[in-house]
Amino acid sequence: MKNTSNEEIYFTPKQAAAYFNLSLSTVKNYIYAGKLKTLKTPGGHHRIPKAELLITLSDKIKSKEELHNLSLKDDLCASMLTIFKALGSLGNSLIIHAQEVAELSSNIARAMGMDEVDIKRIEIAAQLHDIGQIGVDKSILLKPDRLTFQEYELIKNHPRIGKEVISSMKALKDTAEIIAQHHERVDGKGYPVGLRGDEIQIGARIISIAEAYNSMVSTYSYKRPVSKDMAIDELIRHKGTQFDGEIIKLALELVG
Repeated sequence: MKNTSNEEIYFTPKQAAAYFNLSLSTVKNYIYAGKLKTLKTPGGHHRIPKAELLITLSDKIKSKEELHNLSLKDDLCASMLTIFKALGSLGNSLIIHAQEVAELSSNIARAMGMDEVDIKRIEIAAQLHDIGQIGVDKSILLKPDRLTFQEYELIKNHPRIGKEVISSMKALKDTAEIIAQHHERVDGKGYPVGLRGDEIQIGARIISIAEAYNSMVSTYSYKRPVSKDMAIDELIRHKGTQFDGEIIKLALELVG
């Protein structure tokens, strides 16, 4: 893997196959078919931008549309989540986290009286809210120590990467903006854009609460869980700043 600029990361075909848990022949076939853009070194070797590989991977999964029309969104979600398995135990934790955040998010949306179409959209966005982390270097995701400022800034790219990946999939495109906004804050101090209040889609405001609560009470490699009461106190403390105050009230009724 080679970083040829401050932002872009390039892979050899072999590195790309290993990172994304694909066969080397699959990666080569995409190159030779012209479906995967690459750069060539003076020696004629291919170098693949990570962003290009993410989009191509999304297209590979899109081929399931014709086979699963009735439950396409769920099938695509399940397919995308399996990508996390390449991260080992962390990937399994991310899958469980995604499923639990989706359950709480859909329960909140239902308590708000939303129709089933919107509830399903939010549920799927919640399952895929961290999918952009597949575009963050493994060494950062798996780092056991505290992240540096620069590493944390790279982690903060995952909502934008997630939007790019999901936007390329027609069946899931309506969830892309929710995924992009799930780390925005109602006081405008979130990322990646700094939206505030009602500028943030309601689905993203719901997921931000469900995601924060689940992260606090669940066990992950980088932190110890806190009690339910401590997590609730933390949500209340950030009511009206990080989180939507009205949605917090409903969320607390569901988890309390």
